[in-house]
Amino acid sequence: MPAMKKTIISITALAMFVSAATHAEADTSKKTDFLLIGGGIMSASLGTWLQALQPDWNLTMVEKLDGVALESSNGWNNAGTGHSANMELNYTPERADGSIDVSKALDINEQFMISRQFWSAQVKRGILHDPHSFINSTPHMSFVWGDNVDYLQKRYNALQQTTLFQGMKFSTDHAQIKQWAPLVMEGRDPQQKVAATWTPVGT
Repeated sequence: MPAMKKTIISITALAMFVSAATHAEADTSKKTDFLLIGGGIMSASLGTWLQALQPDWNLTMVEKLDGVALESSNGWNNAGTGHSANMELNYTPERADGSIDVSKALDINEQFMISRQFWSAQVKRGILHDPHSFINSTPHMSFVWGDNVDYLQKRYNALQQTTLFQGMKFSTDHAQIKQWAPLVMEGRDPQQKVAATWTPVGT
């Protein structure tokens, strides 16, 4: 795995930390070293990092709702997939010369790898317990048709230049793609030009 870049503590990590979670109506005169606005994933992640790096700091989380993680972090409002750029085509735009810019995809994937290391460390420390309760492997796939097939082929070729995407597969074969995504191929014109990438290492 390539050397990980230093990133700002803004990873998408599902973690918990022991702190004073206060309601909006709580006493506002309390002194704190760091105020976390909102009780969602980002505040919980940042708070966990800060607690590990600065255990002597007094952290306070404020949430205006009756509980934490009720808005964007709620399971019904969040896809819950690992954001590692396996399938997000907007992270790999095509340049004017026809080549594919994969720089953002690499950055996103590296950041997610750091998230996974963070969760692993939290499990070892006993802060998180059963990893399968919050992260599991599931295939990630991109599917295109028509003129976009050439783009996906070039995207795949470009991503194969890094070890981060070595497990990815590419196919234009209807039968193969049907194995990956049977409902997508059901009733589709067998003469239609299609392509897909598939990787087993998504989450």
